[in-house]
Amino acid sequence: MARAAVRRVVTGHDDEGKAIILYDGDAPNSFESPNIPGFGATVPWWTPEKGIDHVSDEDLATAETDIPSFPAEGETILRIADFPPDAVYPDDADSLIFTELDGQEEAQAGNEHNNSDHFWFHRTDSLDYAVVLEGEITLLVDDGEATLTAGDVVVQRATSHAWANRTDKTARMLFVLIGTPPQSAQEIGAQRKAYGKAAVS
Repeated sequence: MARAAVRRVVTGHDDEGKAIILYDGDAPNSFESPNIPGFGATVPWWTPEKGIDHVSDEDLATAETDIPSFPAEGETILRIADFPPDAVYPDDADSLIFTELDGQEEAQAGNEHNNSDHFWFHRTDSLDYAVVLEGEITLLVDDGEATLTAGDVVVQRATSHAWANRTDKTARMLFVLIGTPPQSAQEIGAQRKAYGKAAVS
């Protein structure tokens, strides 16, 4: 079954500075996995590293736009993703997912500190705001998990994590990803220790 389309409304300005509707229709930048039934994502908008432009009418998320799966420093990505039940993923899901998303480095970084074999573990240099739109999904981290339902919000701060759908229905989530300066989990841990020592002294 095809993924449900995402209606996208983009505003802008006319030459007099009045607010107008630039685009109103199905978001054209959409991906459906050829290997994992029901897995896919739509990117209604993104902003490149060069900055945010409120003047141009350019559509930054056409069907042909090559938008990265994970943002570099200074980039932002708005994504709506569908996660089918874990049961439908093939045995080689971990390699398939991150090959399709060009995220092998993110997958490797996500497996440095956890003992889980869940195929979705990854880590990105980004601050991510995530909202569950439909269904139920479980957030896994190195030490803990949280089961989320529609309306719940996650603030993901460059942590290793995975999304587990333990139900029999697809979960739909909205993500706003903001690329941050590269910093490993080990570097963050070392800085936390240094801050602790500074606070005690």
